[in-house]
Amino acid sequence: MRKKTWSLVLCAAMAASMMAGCGAKQETAATTAATTAAPAAAATTAPVAEAAKPESKGNDKLVVGFAQIGQESGWRDAETASIQFYAGQNLDTIDLKFADAQQKQENQIKAIKSFIDMGVDVIGLAPVVETGWDAVFTEAKDAGIPIVLVDRKADVDESLYETFIGSDFIEEGKNAAIEMSNLLGGEGKIVELEGTVG
Repeated sequence: MRKKTWSLVLCAAMAASMMAGCGAKQETAATTAATTAAPAAAATTAPVAEAAKPESKGNDKLVVGFAQIGQESGWRDAETASIQFYAGQNLDTIDLKFADAQQKQENQIKAIKSFIDMGVDVIGLAPVVETGWDAVFTEAKDAGIPIVLVDRKADVDESLYETFIGSDFIEEGKNAAIEMSNLLGGEGKIVELEGTVG
């Protein structure tokens, strides 16, 4: 019950930090948050290679393991900066363990396994791909550690993660197409700029 409560707290925190990161201009949000968060984040983040060190949880802080995709875009950098900034502003209640997967699923899986070994309270994950998560998600569930998916979903049974924070991107795409069509009066040319494939 305690971990479920903590996962809800994390959801609220991540949602607040993501909205803060998206609320301002993307470049400004990334630059400002990264600059402000740097001192606090340095003390609260751990790269993938160091994540296996066992941590002592002799306090009441919420210990959060977050496995980020990497630095694939300015938007992703802003998301990372906002999460680190929020954790840095709440050092008395949150202990953030951060892992940058460098766009590799195997690095995210290693990070999740190390978070499980640490005994973190909750794991946040922006999955680099949709498939291939069943085994490590099951390990986390068996350890009693809830997983919160952020921004991207994983193709696993819903019982293997606590919740998803993000949008219905298919619905967003439909709404954007309808609005563009309305603005163009049903005629014209539209160019689509795609993000990371897959």
